[in-house]
Amino acid sequence: MHPIFSRETLHLSKPSLRGIFYFLLTVPLFLLVAEIVARTPLGNLLPAPSVNADSFLFDAKIYQLESQLRRDGTLDCLFLGSSVANSDIDPAIVEQVYREQSGETIHCYNLGLPALTIENATPIAQAVIARFHPKVIIYAILPRDVHDVIANVDYLERIDWVTYNRGEPSRNGWLVNNSYGWRYFLTWRYWLTIPNRAKMEEETRYLTSKGFQPAMDFREPYIENLTMTPARLREAWDDPQQMQAVKNFIALQQKGVKIIFLEGPAYHESDSSDAQTWLAYDNEYLPTLVQILESNQIPFWRTESIAIQIPKEHWYDWLHLNQHGAATFSQWLGEMMAENKSFFK
Repeated sequence: MHPIFSRETLHLSKPSLRGIFYFLLTVPLFLLVAEIVARTPLGNLLPAPSVNADSFLFDAKIYQLESQLRRDGTLDCLFLGSSVANSDIDPAIVEQVYREQSGETIHCYNLGLPALTIENATPIAQAVIARFHPKVIIYAILPRDVHDVIANVDYLERIDWVTYNRGEPSRNGWLVNNSYGWRYFLTWRYWLTIPNRAKMEEETRYLTSKGFQPAMDFREPYIENLTMTPARLREAWDDPQQMQAVKNFIALQQKGVKIIFLEGPAYHESDSSDAQTWLAYDNEYLPTLVQILESNQIPFWRTESIAIQIPKEHWYDWLHLNQHGAATFSQWLGEMMAENKSFFK
C-alpha cells in the first residue's frame, strides 16, 4: 500500500471525517429545531430571532408582533411613533378599556421606536402594512417628528426586512422574512460579541409582549428640553419637505389602512414658565399640521386635556410618561378608541 494511504493514516482520518459528518448533520438539525421552536410559545423564552436590523428592540418587536398575529389572527390597531409612543401607550390597558367600554375585543400592538421620525416611519409602515395588514395605524406625532434636529433611525429604512416587504426582492430579505433558523443564526452571531449581550438587555429592558416599554420612575438627571423650544417650533415647517413627509405618511391610506394622528403628550409646567413654548406650539406649529390632516380627512386626537391632569411625579421627564402616567394615558386612549369604534370595524 502506498505510504500516503497507510492503515495508520486512514485510521487517524476517521475521527476527523466523523467530526465533519456530525457537524454537517448538526447544522440543519439546529436550523430545523430553531424553526419549530420560534413558531411556538417556547420561542418567547429565548432571545428574539434577529432580522439583522442592528436594533435589538426592532428585532424583539417584530418577533413579538409575528407571534401575536399567529395567536390572534388579526391586527386591529398598530401604534407607531418615536419614544413617546414606545413608553406612553400600553396596548394591554387600551384593549381592556376598549372591551369594557364597547363590549368588543380588539388586538393592538405598539411598534413605537425611539428616535423615529415621520419620514423614517413611512417606509417602515409600508413594510408593516404589507407584512401584518393592520386595520388602523395610530401615529403619535411630536414637532420633532417633522423637524428632526438631534436623532433619527433612517438606517432602518434600508434594512433587508423593510426593503423586501416594500417589494424589493433579495436573498437576505427572503431569509429574514421566512427563515427563523437563519434569524437565530444571526442572533447567535451577535451573541458571540460579549458587549452585544449587555446591549440587548439594555435595549429590550421592561419590554412587554405587546411592544410597550415603560420608562420607569423619574429621570435623573432630568433631560433638558432640546426639541420643543419656541425657536424650533417656529422653524417646524420652513422646509417644504417637512410638509411632504407628513403627506407621504398619509398617502399610506391608499394601501387600505385607516390612519389616525395622536398628539404626543408633553408636560405643561404648573407655573406657566413654559408659556412661550406653548404659544409657539399653538400659533406656529399646530395650524399647519391641522390643515394638512383636515384637508386629507385624517382624525387628529388632541391630548392636552389629559396631559395637564397627569401630575409631575407620573412623568419620566418633560416628554415621556413613566409607568404610572402611561397607565393613565392608556386608559384615556382606550376610552377615545371606544368612542370611535367605527374605525376598528
